[in-house]
Amino acid sequence: MTIERPEWQKYQHEVAEMLSKLGFITKVEEEVPGVRAVHDIDVTARITSAGIAQLWVVECKKWKRAVPKERVLAFSAIVADVGADRGLMFAENGFQAGAIRAARNTNLTLTSLVDFRQNTADEVAAMKVRGLQERITALENKFGSIWDLTQEERDKRIAQYIGPSGFLNLPPGHSAVMSPLLARLSQMKEALNFAKFERWPVTYWALDDDSPITVNAWPGLIYVTEETVATCERIYDQMVSPRGQVKDWRELQSQEMTELLTKIRQPKEE
Repeated sequence: MTIERPEWQKYQHEVAEMLSKLGFITKVEEEVPGVRAVHDIDVTARITSAGIAQLWVVECKKWKRAVPKERVLAFSAIVADVGADRGLMFAENGFQAGAIRAARNTNLTLTSLVDFRQNTADEVAAMKVRGLQERITALENKFGSIWDLTQEERDKRIAQYIGPSGFLNLPPGHSAVMSPLLARLSQMKEALNFAKFERWPVTYWALDDDSPITVNAWPGLIYVTEETVATCERIYDQMVSPRGQVKDWRELQSQEMTELLTKIRQPKEE
């Protein structure tokens, strides 16, 4: 005999699955401690943007009637008590007018599965893009600050640079040895800006290749950009505080990214 989940529980898992597809780490029916109490949350969704962890808490109402104002106010108190960055309330049969008014100008979103799919995927992508742009700008500033050091310290940092430079044929220690990496950072920002204005496909440049890769949608662009930015951050950290015997920046790139690029570059069979 097969025991099926009740409809309200199926609804929770459907919401969690949708958030997971957007890049969140989700849990169903998690206990979350607050300032005043421990709360049973239908779904928690966590994501990191620009190095800052965010927590979204979700309440799912698989009801046959519209959700009243009182339920929204109670949920708002929970969101505040656990310090969540955002609260989402899902209901497929809508919300009463008072409930909608109660959620205005707050960090609450009243929605349904269909509306959320249509409206929030772009919002999540935009949040990730803002975070990536901030990380790229921070990296550009870090590499630029090397030129504010004394000649001795600057030469030491440049000598420890292990990032890409081969396609400019520059020897280690050359003053322009970081130029290829800085060019890639600039190209990543440009690709993100093109995508923001729906100018698909966009061009992505890997760190070690002068042949561009075409990217057609947000998930792929965000993934390769996140991976490349993370590699550049590791290159900078290794340059400033060397750890271990890292000889090639490719050792700092994730295996998943290396495998993806290898697969993309493989010639297609006729």
